[in-house]
Amino acid sequence: MRNRRLMLIGLVVVVGGIAAALLLPRLLGQQDVEETPTPTPTPLGMVPIVVSAQNIAPGMELTDDAVILQDWPVDALPTGAFTDLEEVYGEMVSVNVPRGMPIVEDMLIELTVGAGAGSLASWMIPEGQGMVAYALPATRYTSVAWALRPGDSVDVLISFLLTDLDEEFQTTLPNMAYCFSPPPGEECQNSPLGRFEVLPNGWLVNLTPNGNQVPRLVTQMTVQNALVLQVGDWEEDPVAETAEPTPEATGEEAAAEEPVAEEGAVIEEASPSERAVTLAITRQDAEILEFARLSNARITLVLRHATDDAIAGTSPVTLQYLMDRYNIETPPKLPYGITPPVNTIPAR
Repeated sequence: MRNRRLMLIGLVVVVGGIAAALLLPRLLGQQDVEETPTPTPTPLGMVPIVVSAQNIAPGMELTDDAVILQDWPVDALPTGAFTDLEEVYGEMVSVNVPRGMPIVEDMLIELTVGAGAGSLASWMIPEGQGMVAYALPATRYTSVAWALRPGDSVDVLISFLLTDLDEEFQTTLPNMAYCFSPPPGEECQNSPLGRFEVLPNGWLVNLTPNGNQVPRLVTQMTVQNALVLQVGDWEEDPVAETAEPTPEATGEEAAAEEPVAEEGAVIEEASPSERAVTLAITRQDAEILEFARLSNARITLVLRHATDDAIAGTSPVTLQYLMDRYNIETPPKLPYGITPPVNTIPAR
């Protein structure tokens, strides 16, 4: 009896070993399959191409977070499209590229050092639209508080003061009146030429200005939908460094050049009060801005929405326009006032 039990146990062990030997490879193979996912095949009629993963501004370098591969219909494949991300890494674009748009060869800036390819700025001007690059000075309050970035679109406000001139002399009115050979016994006083008026008592008087002429302010929207190419100075294009290296300053010279701060104090560079903003505009618009700048007009840039490219019609704004538009009434003259009197309105 005991021998029979031992034989049965041995038989079970042998059968179990054979079964484990047969099933183990299958289990291991199944585990390998589960851990290694099968790549998703490209759908029929589609091909992966390089597209923008974000909005890309002109002059922006294409990096691994700026572009991705996306399936695209073969029958609608853009000319010059790329199928390999490595082909575009490190390249720069010359146009605005919205998110999801294919990257094509015509968008890339190809600058070959020493081949006369031109500056980076020249490649960023939109092609085939007759545009030029124009730089103008901008301050904090004429550039949307330094919010402008390359790729933005702006409109341009121009404000200037008008004064009355003598058409022939081209000098500010009023003219000065001088007497030549007055009649005997009569006196003539040299004074600004005013106008004659009759007073209530019947006297004829010559009214002359009590001060200088007050200029009249007008503001008008001019250039619209101008592309911002750059804010600040342009960096030098990459060229071969052939200049001799500048010798390093000695310890004493370097210490003299560096600003000295008190212990624990932090030296901060002052923000520039004025920066250059380079716009891509038509040649006619460049003439308009140049005339306004040389006329000492105030040029203010206003930022557009990223998707707004419409041209709007506006009216010039004057004091009379504001009075009529908002029903502003002239304050009445009263027999009392405020002490101290309000003679000016603070700028801020």
